[in-house]
Amino acid sequence: MSDVSTTDAAPKKAAADGKRLATRRKSKKTESLTERVYQMLRTEILTCILEPGQEISEAELAERFEVSKTPVREALATLRSEGLVKTFPRRGYQVVPITFGDLNELFDLRTILEAGAAELACERITDAEIASLQKLAEVVYDRSEQPSLKRFIQANRDFHVAIAKASGNERLYNILGRQIDELERFFYLGARLRDVSDETRDDHKAIVEVLRSRDPVAARKIMIQHNDVTRRGLFLALSQSRNLSSINL
Repeated sequence: MSDVSTTDAAPKKAAADGKRLATRRKSKKTESLTERVYQMLRTEILTCILEPGQEISEAELAERFEVSKTPVREALATLRSEGLVKTFPRRGYQVVPITFGDLNELFDLRTILEAGAAELACERITDAEIASLQKLAEVVYDRSEQPSLKRFIQANRDFHVAIAKASGNERLYNILGRQIDELERFFYLGARLRDVSDETRDDHKAIVEVLRSRDPVAARKIMIQHNDVTRRGLFLALSQSRNLSSINL
């Protein structure tokens, strides 16, 4: 009797196991699609391919990325939590507009964080990290070439977060990385409007030399100056482009 029960139970268990495995695979596939859609959308928002203020819909994005609405909806939910999109009942989604007020607040915060990071880095930075910063400082771009601009923006980000990492403070490193991401749309817009290659390269090389000297007071001062120059340059470039509909005055 027990042999018959065991025999009957085996196929049922196998079927249940198979169902669970299929469910897990489906879940992993959905997670993978969600991550892919999220990364593509995030990149398009940060590089202003999807412009600030632009309205988007789940159906449109699902068709463009050739996926169902589920991963699109989940990706948009994550982007909403990051402050990059917002929702409108019965209308869909909108890429969050950017304003000069945003720019000012972000640079206030960035200056505080980076001045402290540079000061701390003077105590801990290695020769290898300085050599890496030196290479990043040399990256320039051609305004007419999108890949060139993308490399420049990435190198700029890598330069600043590397200094934060050299500070030895993991929380500072993580917070500054997220904060720089918030500014990335401004950097793309500003770098397309004016060539900042030489200005950025010269500033970054000067920062590297101060870090090499391990002078915390000078490091704090030069980082504040660098952020002030960058802020003023962005304000000037964007304010002179009044026809730029993606900026709210």
